Amino acid sequence: MTPPHSQYRTSFFGVLVALFILAAPSASFAAEPAQDPAAAMAGLIYYGLGPSFVTNYDGAGRLKYLKADISVRMEPGTAALIDKHLPYLRNRIVVLLAAQLEENLTSTQGKELLRLQALGEIRSALDFLEGPSTGDRIMNLYFTSFVVQR
Repeated sequence: MTPPHSQYRTSFFGVLVALFILAAPSASFAAEPAQDPAAAMAGLIYYGLGPSFVTNYDGAGRLKYLKADISVRMEPGTAALIDKHLPYLRNRIVVLLAAQLEENLTSTQGKELLRLQALGEIRSALDFLEGPSTGDRIMNLYFTSFVVQR
């Protein structure tokens, strides 16, 4: 004879399994097939533009500092171009960071806009230095560290 509480335990586990199955995402309901993230990123590499960028910003009043680490995702073979022009690229990023107002650095939208502007700076610099469409080899830019001292 089984104890009465074991019957409830079996029912409880059955309900948990059913909930788990229902909660699991189903590929049949997807509007389009999911792309394998590894396939989308195949061949692309990450490259740090170190050392850290440290600059003052928002020239009005008291000095305020920004420290940021930046990496780019790029096509293979682009690292040599980045290395060749790193001083020029870093200068353009430092000038961009120093020109920021405090409200741009403390909001999520401001940081995202700054990220896109920095990506545009690097792409346009490479286009200027190496020829049209060279900047297109830089796929994205990421802040891997972002510290603001007010």
